[in-house]
Amino acid sequence: MLVNFRSRYCIVLVTFILIFSQSIYAQNMISSEINSRDNSSIHFEILGKYKGYVFIYKNISRDHYLVKYDDSMRIVETIQLDFIPEKVFNLDFISYPNKFHVIYQYQRNNIVYCNAVKLTPDGIKSGEILLLDTTKVGYFADNKIYSTTFSEDKKRILVYKQNIRNGTITIASKVFDDELFLQDSARQVFDYDDRSELYSGLSIDNEGNLVYAKSTEIARGKDGVLDIFMRKHKVDSLFIRQIPLTKKYSEDVFIKADNINKRFVLCAFCYTSRKRYLDGLFSASFSVDNINAVNTAYNRFSDSLRNPNNADYKYSFDYANLAIKNLILKKNGGFIVLSEDYYNENIAMGNGWNRGMFNTMPFFNMQDYYLFNQYYGYMPFNNTGFNQSIRYYSNDIVVANIDSALNLSWNTIIRKKQLDVDNQNFLSYSTLNAGSELRFFFLERDRTRQTISSQGLFPDGELRRYPTIKGTDSRYEFMPRLAKQVGSATIIVPFLYLGKIGFAKIEY
Repeated sequence: MLVNFRSRYCIVLVTFILIFSQSIYAQNMISSEINSRDNSSIHFEILGKYKGYVFIYKNISRDHYLVKYDDSMRIVETIQLDFIPEKVFNLDFISYPNKFHVIYQYQRNNIVYCNAVKLTPDGIKSGEILLLDTTKVGYFADNKIYSTTFSEDKKRILVYKQNIRNGTITIASKVFDDELFLQDSARQVFDYDDRSELYSGLSIDNEGNLVYAKSTEIARGKDGVLDIFMRKHKVDSLFIRQIPLTKKYSEDVFIKADNINKRFVLCAFCYTSRKRYLDGLFSASFSVDNINAVNTAYNRFSDSLRNPNNADYKYSFDYANLAIKNLILKKNGGFIVLSEDYYNENIAMGNGWNRGMFNTMPFFNMQDYYLFNQYYGYMPFNNTGFNQSIRYYSNDIVVANIDSALNLSWNTIIRKKQLDVDNQNFLSYSTLNAGSELRFFFLERDRTRQTISSQGLFPDGELRRYPTIKGTDSRYEFMPRLAKQVGSATIIVPFLYLGKIGFAKIEY
């Protein structure tokens, strides 16, 4: 009898554990109602959740709207933003608990205007439209001129432009506070060689200090150089620190302000030749008070990471197209590097390798053009301007954990293979920071429908696969790359259903 009791007790206990573990990782999905106007040609941006409502910006034809959704993802109110010009482009929202800032550009004749306006949480314009800057452009110049970013606490807003003309690059920046009052401005001019030099975007910390970088390839087999530029808030001097890269060179440099530790962190993948054999990860950190005391480290990739599918890794490398997508900072000074094997090829012209997705450099030479950090949002159509097709690839996610001494403590690979033609909306991934783990979401296809794969990454590098997320209908086409976290365990994921755009709220 005792044996039977113990057996039954064990069975009940195991059953309870299984049921409880499933309930922990269960998710609830609520799909929004479909608006007949929200066809696949609209532009949209998920702004966040305020006072219990989810706010989503929509650009339908030439009209601009702020749409409120309730907890059941029903449309409560649609507010038209009639103060925005019809031919606006590169519109950015900065969301606060009690307001929105809208920064947008538009062109009239040969002048590009950068304006801003404040909105209440109900979408009502607060105050007058503010003119932030203007630029005169030539006939053939790109009118997407200004880039907008902001500090972690959103109390510093940076609007800048990088203009290349006649062998020089001009970097002009303006820093505004959270009420859009101008706090600082600067303008630097450098000699520029577009064949060997590449400038990063600008990063700003909570104090208003600016940092950007320039990578230079000297010559094949020779040292590359990485220049770091820092301009302290309201200080006219520009501090420059040059770092040689021994027999290597870097391309894209990712910079992030570490406000907790009062420093900046930057990372760049390094190559050993023009054939782009990716060799390892360069990392650097420096205090705002002393840019000359730069801590640097170079972590060469292990053989297994260099080519896990081919023993002859010296002559091929699976991850030659890695691009850094984000740095997740830790309080102890370490950080996690998220990167993705993402590239495209021109089908018509047979260009089988193109890192242009992540370079800010244009693909042509002109007398007057601007470096512009391309908006990586929803693209309703292939707007390359040419009668050709582009094949987009989005493959594995490579995660590297860098400790406070800038050493690589562990790395892991999240496997995926994605391909689409003339459309990037269903590729790549998004993340949800759940505190104890980092969730990754990306599309997988089965025989009947698309499903969203959900995997958790834990602080020790362990990966855990969770049940996939499926729509109630096989005609749902999710876009997890464009998802946004709006709560501690809630994300909003856009989807395409019968040619219409909708939004799904997924709660864990």
